[in-house]
Amino acid sequence: MRILKFGGTSMTDANTWHRVIDIITQYRSPFVVVSATAHTTRKLIEAATAAVNNIEEARGIAEDIEKRHKKLTAEFLLNQQKRNDLTKNCNTWIDQQIEELNIQLNVINNEQELSERKKDTVASIGEKLSSYLFTQCASAEGLATQWINANDIIRTDSEFGRANPDKAYISSRAQSLKELIKKDKIPVMGGYYGMDKNGITTTLGFEGSDYSASLIGAALDAEAIEIWTDVSGIYTCDPRLVSDAKPIPQLSFQEATELAYFGAKVLHPSTTKPASKKNIPVWIKNIFKPNKAGTCISTESASGEKVKAITFKENCTIVTITSSQTVMGYEFLAGVFDILRWHHLAVDVVTTTEASVSIGIENDSSLDNAIEQLRGYGSVEVLNNQGIISLVGCRNDKSQISDILSIIKSIPLNLISYSQSKGNLNLVTDKDQVVPVVKKIHQKLFS
Repeated sequence: MRILKFGGTSMTDANTWHRVIDIITQYRSPFVVVSATAHTTRKLIEAATAAVNNIEEARGIAEDIEKRHKKLTAEFLLNQQKRNDLTKNCNTWIDQQIEELNIQLNVINNEQELSERKKDTVASIGEKLSSYLFTQCASAEGLATQWINANDIIRTDSEFGRANPDKAYISSRAQSLKELIKKDKIPVMGGYYGMDKNGITTTLGFEGSDYSASLIGAALDAEAIEIWTDVSGIYTCDPRLVSDAKPIPQLSFQEATELAYFGAKVLHPSTTKPASKKNIPVWIKNIFKPNKAGTCISTESASGEKVKAITFKENCTIVTITSSQTVMGYEFLAGVFDILRWHHLAVDVVTTTEASVSIGIENDSSLDNAIEQLRGYGSVEVLNNQGIISLVGCRNDKSQISDILSIIKSIPLNLISYSQSKGNLNLVTDKDQVVPVVKKIHQKLFS
């Protein structure tokens, strides 16, 4: 049994839905996880944001989402024998979800505030729409699909916007899913969202549908997890930026996690964790080129390359805190990182001296508040408009780091860090230098 996860580009329109169905029919006893249709989550957040001050604009966005989903299902069901009944089911579901959306938008407008909790409730509507509607449409093609509400399976804590799953609870729900599959049913579940113990909807963060698929795969002891997207695997660099980027046939779980964490958009950074604990391989494949091998992520890593891949983050800041004490102590460092933890700020790059610590961190709405609190530990210097370039899978070669740095010797670097155990080299430079530097390094290492 395999978990098949289809991303937003796979769920764009009736044509891509037919592609997805063609892929599903090639598997025996699959479990299907889907994202919202392309751009829907972004539009939902846009509506929620607009609702704070302009409810009419927010309702207009909601109406556009409604029309787009009704058009999609109408086009898919155009020539189906059960078109009328299925269209009615789909339209009723769309009406219900848009009604719920408008209720939430009105609450946001009345409160004049968009909380993370409300944002999660609104954002989850995209997956609720796509998963149910796809279940109905796939049944019209003869698939024995059954809709699964992720609220019934994915239990999380209450960290809205970046909820942490309760893996024990998810595993406890696995038996009912296994019984469903034994009856030759194809479960279809929306990814990305879940529910806390109080019955409040939560989300798992950006690309959270990948994470949902991995959690289900681990709970069901799946043979493999397949992430279907619009590229044939993970590349040596973003192929939209570097035209000669090459697909990587094999990555270790650690390498894939590092790439996702440092900016690669193909995976949610936590996707590999549940899979790696059960030693379940994760495949990245292309719905438009289903016969391409893609990338396999497992315990093994292909050898031979100087560097596996390059990725980057463009919107970062360097914060340097210098202790007010003569010598930096462990309490100073503990205090600094406690503040970052409190604000849920992940550190990408860190260097220390005798009495100061410099951190490279991705911009976040809570960063300014954290910086003000950090001033209690000493003087704080802030360097904005920075970018972090990460080279993942560097071999343990003494001359390699020097070779890489010599490629960009004319570019000013503001922070450098290297982890021998992980094989990661991180370079922080001015934001406007990031793309030219990435292209230059990639050309030298891979072309």
